[in-house]
Amino acid sequence: MDNRIKIFIVEYDCVSLITLMLWLDQFPDFQVLGTTVDTGMLGQQISELKPDVVLLDIATPGPEDVAPLLEIKTVEPTPAVLLLYEGNPAGLKGILEDESEGQLGPDRTLGDLHGAILRAYNRRKATESAALLALAG
Repeated sequence: MDNRIKIFIVEYDCVSLITLMLWLDQFPDFQVLGTTVDTGMLGQQISELKPDVVLLDIATPGPEDVAPLLEIKTVEPTPAVLLLYEGNPAGLKGILEDESEGQLGPDRTLGDLHGAILRAYNRRKATESAALLALAG
């Protein structure tokens, strides 16, 4: 059984996408299942591939970023979402911060990315376990 954390990347900048893929390739516990630069078919892609974590590039956080995040959250099983942003983190306040499992700013390092993916994955798994216990109890 493959125990690697399965990742899907939504990145609008092709250079950043390649950089992320090269970074993630250094970790044997991660597997990149797919990528996209367009959110047009995002829900369908995530539904088919069933990643554990989605890295969602939102560039400068704002209201236009809510729709892709909410589309991801409608897919079952719901993956953890880690937001990658470049702009002012004040735009993350509210639904972006509340509905994501983590956020990484422009000064992120390879170690930051690795740790954030693990935390997002573990947070999602803990939430799933709590929901199953509530149903059983």
